[in-house]
Amino acid sequence: MSENNKKKASDLFVQALEAEGVDHIFAVPGEENLDMVESLRNSSIKLVLTRHEQGAGFMAATYGRLTGKTGVCMATLGPGATNLSTPAAYAHLGGMPLLMITGQKPIKKSKQGQFQIIDVVGLFEPICKMSKQIVHGDTIPSLVREAFRLSEEERPGAVLLELPEDIAAEDCTEHVMTPHKRYYASPSNVPIEEAVALIKAAKMPLILIGAGANRQNVRAAMCDFVHSTRIPFFVTQMGKGLSLIHI
Repeated sequence: MSENNKKKASDLFVQALEAEGVDHIFAVPGEENLDMVESLRNSSIKLVLTRHEQGAGFMAATYGRLTGKTGVCMATLGPGATNLSTPAAYAHLGGMPLLMITGQKPIKKSKQGQFQIIDVVGLFEPICKMSKQIVHGDTIPSLVREAFRLSEEERPGAVLLELPEDIAAEDCTEHVMTPHKRYYASPSNVPIEEAVALIKAAKMPLILIGAGANRQNVRAAMCDFVHSTRIPFFVTQMGKGLSLIHI
């Protein structure tokens, strides 16, 4: 492969994010992701600096909840990464699409001992749909595509990609993968007709709106249903907001 076809892994990562439609990244950068910051500087993505990693994670998760698109946040290694654990759990429990990008010391050769090095990937596995370390730049396009697919697929949730410092700086030759439209199965008429019959037979029907009503493409249908039927509704704790904004 010629030198002209090579690109830095961090540039490829940012290009993959752009292909997914990412327009904002909420972050507290550190030494281990300076290559990512430089690649973002030359991209169309706006880097939103926050005071704390937890704030960045909550902002990205809420972005995901409100838009249905994966919210993206970034932190460095060690304490920076662990500060994303609470937003990760928040997104995991609330069904919010979230991608966390964390840095790490070089994995091929490091002279810094174990300073701030912890198993971030293992730490986040219980509260993420996917948690992986990138060990070669050419795997970035497929891993980013898989991360976005999983984060937005029902039930939405958090995913994590760890990009070590030496991997971010290495040359790679892969190309960005173009996202494709997802198709979902449609319900048969049988359960719908059964639900209609139950509603018609009910003397005092009530609609309980939960967290699932905040999913993309659900809000408008729910609003139309409530307006058309005039059935009284109430919300769970995680369903709050939909009734105030959309109904």
